[in-house]
Amino acid sequence: MRYRELLSLIEEGENIEVEFKRKFTEPEKIAKEIIAFANTKGGKLLFGIDDDKSVVGVESEKGEIEYIDLAARFYCEPPINYTIDIMHIYRKDVIVVNINESRTKPHRLIENGKQDADENKVYIRVQDKSVLASKETIKVLKK
Repeated sequence: MRYRELLSLIEEGENIEVEFKRKFTEPEKIAKEIIAFANTKGGKLLFGIDDDKSVVGVESEKGEIEYIDLAARFYCEPPINYTIDIMHIYRKDVIVVNINESRTKPHRLIENGKQDADENKVYIRVQDKSVLASKETIKVLKK
């Protein structure tokens, strides 16, 4: 990703393909966003950007990347592949997680480290939000 692309993403704000996160929170919450992008059109999750579009940066790229990997591998069923770009903007580091639309839909959220993914914890993107998919939507995703 190029610097200008990042500036453009931030300026446009959150939408069906872009989500801002000030910092890493719980792995389940991050997995929910990753799942929603993979089940929809794909998208970008930007860490170090506040909802008001201000660049706050991340404290530790390495630590954040480890948490992102944990969320994608152990809280998503099946696990979701992604790529990461570390960008420097306004003397701060921003992590961009690139998630492609999945070919193995639907992905489900695994909560509390339980082995079995809940059939009903399938998320999709609707405008700028990640929401639970309806039973009908889950059937469509399976096809």
